Amino acid sequence: MEDWKAGLRAELRAIEIATGDAASAQLPGLLRRLQRHQAGLGGNPIFGLYRRWRIRSLARAVADARWHAEQGRMARLGGLDPRR
Repeated sequence: MEDWKAGLRAELRAIEIATGDAASAQLPGLLRRLQRHQAGLGGNPIFGLYRRWRIRSLARAVADARWHAEQGRMARLGGLDPRR
C-alpha cells in the first residue's frame, strides 16, 4: 500500500514540475500581450470595452501562470502548496 502511495506522490510531483515548466514558458508571452492591451486602452470606446475585458482575462492568466510556475518550483524543492 505504501509503495502505491509513494508512486502516486512521485507522479503528482512530476506533473506539478511539468505544469510549472509549461507555465514558465508561457509567462513572457502572456505578459507581452497584457502590456500591449494596456498600452492601447485609449482610442475607440467600442474597442475599449474589448480591451478592458481582455486585460482582465490576461491578468487572470498571468496570475495563474505565476502560481503554477511557483508550484513547479516548490515541487522541485520537494514540497507542494496545498492551496488548490
